[in-house]
Amino acid sequence: MRTSLLQARSLGKRFGTVEAVKDATFDVHPNAITAFLGENGAGKTTVLKLVLGFLSPDSGRFSFSTEKIGYVPERPAFFPWLRGDQILRCTARNFGLAERRLDRIIDDLSRQIGFDPCLLSRRVHTYSLGNQKKFSYLQSLLVRPDLLIVDEPFSALDPLSIKKTRDLFLELKGEGKTLLLSSHLISEMERICDEFIVIKKGCVIVQDDISRLKDEFFFVSLPKSGWKRGSLDLAPSHIRETESGIQMLVAQSRLRESSVSWPEGTEIRHPDLESLYFFFSSL
Repeated sequence: MRTSLLQARSLGKRFGTVEAVKDATFDVHPNAITAFLGENGAGKTTVLKLVLGFLSPDSGRFSFSTEKIGYVPERPAFFPWLRGDQILRCTARNFGLAERRLDRIIDDLSRQIGFDPCLLSRRVHTYSLGNQKKFSYLQSLLVRPDLLIVDEPFSALDPLSIKKTRDLFLELKGEGKTLLLSSHLISEMERICDEFIVIKKGCVIVQDDISRLKDEFFFVSLPKSGWKRGSLDLAPSHIRETESGIQMLVAQSRLRESSVSWPEGTEIRHPDLESLYFFFSSL
């Protein structure tokens, strides 16, 4: 059984009459990058705030197997009277980091994320939105977290900074770190993530390993005229109806064993993260 750095079970949260989170059950496994996907208002940010302790769940439970957790919000906010260097030194003191090594650590991290250290002498709220995001990464990574949770990791970043951030995530994973990334940029998640979680209307509807689905399954799309329920012995793991026909997620081993005569218009293709997301979201 796989261990989990973060385990959430049946989390629920209501705001008045709005049930923002109904049933969030998932695991974040160590030394992996997990994408947390869902449409606007699905409950992603609320779930993150629940597990980080910013909100109290109305139901369910969660647990961490580490105390070293970093968090980068979608829109970082800082006390308007504090400079960047003051915030970093306060963070370092709170986490017991050695003062003599602090400047070198800050310089190294700044290079990794493409942040200009000259900005540290200014108040953070005067930075551009992109540099505020980078500074939030800098502050979180200063404490060398075992688990880094990021809400919209690429928001406000320019293309070069997006690449640097993507490379940073892979470097952190290479160091044995764990990342949970809530994002709408599926194309970016596709390039770096090991697992994905999909939340819809407050419920986690699927969690799986991306490589496993790519290596072991095909999408089979059939025209409506070529399919009747039970007529094909494919035992699909999931099936949905579309405007043009039927789409199934079928194990490759099942396809190899099958002697099905495919109707005209049948499409068989490997899944990618985008197609998996839209498939599971529409079930």
